Amino acid sequence: MECVVSPSIRTVLTPAPTSGPPLSPRAYVTFYRDPASRLALLVTAITMCYAGGIAMFWFHAIYLDEGGPAISWVVHWLLDSSFAFVALTPALALIMPFAVWVARSVAPASNHLIPWLYAAVAGTAFALATTPGPLAHDLVVGRGTWVADQVTQAMGDPSAPLPPTADYPPLAAMAQQLGAGVPLYVALMALTVILLRTLLRPHER
Repeated sequence: MECVVSPSIRTVLTPAPTSGPPLSPRAYVTFYRDPASRLALLVTAITMCYAGGIAMFWFHAIYLDEGGPAISWVVHWLLDSSFAFVALTPALALIMPFAVWVARSVAPASNHLIPWLYAAVAGTAFALATTPGPLAHDLVVGRGTWVADQVTQAMGDPSAPLPPTADYPPLAAMAQQLGAGVPLYVALMALTVILLRTLLRPHER
């Protein structure tokens, strides 16, 4: 008889039979009871928010010419990415168990597909969660906000002239975020699968 285990991130990295209702509050508690799942959340949040953040910094500040405060690009990236880390880690905590369940439900007989289906589902869901990100960014850490002014005072040049920037309507800004986010975050989620397999390999049984 096969050993049936509780759902955790290990069931994606090393697929095995699972039991229990997939989307109940108890299932979420069970998922994060495994230290591997908590590690996965931390690694995933850092990867998505900081590695993803540098890509989104280039996309928004440079490619779309949205600019930013009078601070260096490194400080700008760290400011935006740290805001994303705080705001989006709770969303990731909900997305990851859901993506595990979807991947295992859609491809139960294909152990090779499950990790990559998980990455596709989780990455797409994360991209959807970030869709209002440009609006939240402009309200909290964008140019002219209290946070941006404090960071500029501490680590920038408040007297520096600010060049004009492009201004996009809210719907356009969200559409741009989603369009860039889906391929980026799916790719980064696949990267986290590889990273977690490496990190957790010594603990596999």
